[in-house]
Amino acid sequence: MAAPDSLPARLAPLLPALREAAREPLGLYLHWPFCRDRCTYCSFVTTRDGGLEAAVLARLLEEIRGWGRALGSPALDTLYLGGGTPSLLGLEALGALSRGIRAAFGTLGLAEATLEANPGTVDQDWLQGARRLGWDRVSLGVQSFDDALLARLGRIHDGAAAEQALRAASAAGFARRSADLILGIPGQRLSGVLEDAQRLADLGVTHLSIYMLDLDKACPLRAEVEAGRLALPSEDDVAECFEALQARLPALGLEPYEISNAAAPGEHSRHNLRYWERRPYLGLGPSAASHLGRWRWTASPVIPAWAEGRGETELQELDAAEELGEVPLLGLRLHQGVDWDALRARAERDGLLPLVDAWEQNLSTFHSQGLLLREGPRLRLTPRGMLLSNPVLQVFV
Repeated sequence: MAAPDSLPARLAPLLPALREAAREPLGLYLHWPFCRDRCTYCSFVTTRDGGLEAAVLARLLEEIRGWGRALGSPALDTLYLGGGTPSLLGLEALGALSRGIRAAFGTLGLAEATLEANPGTVDQDWLQGARRLGWDRVSLGVQSFDDALLARLGRIHDGAAAEQALRAASAAGFARRSADLILGIPGQRLSGVLEDAQRLADLGVTHLSIYMLDLDKACPLRAEVEAGRLALPSEDDVAECFEALQARLPALGLEPYEISNAAAPGEHSRHNLRYWERRPYLGLGPSAASHLGRWRWTASPVIPAWAEGRGETELQELDAAEELGEVPLLGLRLHQGVDWDALRARAERDGLLPLVDAWEQNLSTFHSQGLLLREGPRLRLTPRGMLLSNPVLQVFV
């Protein structure tokens, strides 16, 4: 089977191995890079140039068809449409994507179909249309209900619009409703964060993603902080906020299951879990990442180049040690941790026990600091370790 023209040329020689990896049900991620405006903290691959929309949609549909043919119409069990702002897609375009996916991939076993939405760009008609097209989980970028903080983040919605969007999603038939909250915003207070979480629970949110404000890359908010016009909360204040929120969530019916995520029973994000469990996924769209077998690749982040099929694909082949290292690097993010006995058995099979022995020696200090806990075969981060996970996870890089 030849590689369709829509696939990156450097992946063509790998297709037999990629098809073999795709025998396991895949997750499919689509990146829609358009936004009405750019948030002050955003460093994602997005654009406000609506003139590119037709070309991006056409290229996405071409890639969906091409990869479906190249991989032999593989089965999907999760689907995720992210961005950018997927809720800017008109229903006609969303319908074209939905039909294209179902024509190219096996979707009978699809367990979850998620789309992201900005509360400032949705109404009940759009949500009902999306639900009719088969999307059954919506993830709303609430971030906060505090209008002053939302303005500081450059969000295009206010707290009232966020509440209205959540109510509209419920009325449209979305039983699975997720919301995002950001911690560490200049001017944010612990009491406000806890009130936001309570309000989301009262609105019936079944999944909550909690993100620390990250200004590592260039963005307008970082420039404001560096110029001294805004002050970030101290690390201690953010830590207190995170720990207090984690402690409160179970009483709200949301049990933390990953560093940044909590859910009602059975409502975890099945698609995101596949990343942490190292299950295969295919990403389509500018900057989208894929992982099949030993290979990882990332599409060009240059939107016009990607839309014209001339962007450069970044490709990586993992060796056995790198693959083994990803098991704890990703798995320790989960509250259930990693089956360390199984990891050692795999290492012995692959001749990598000295590597695991070195990890264990380096991890000993984190046990003594109360950041790591061994319970039977499983190794996991403690609640404090979840907050201070970076130095622990760095051991496996």
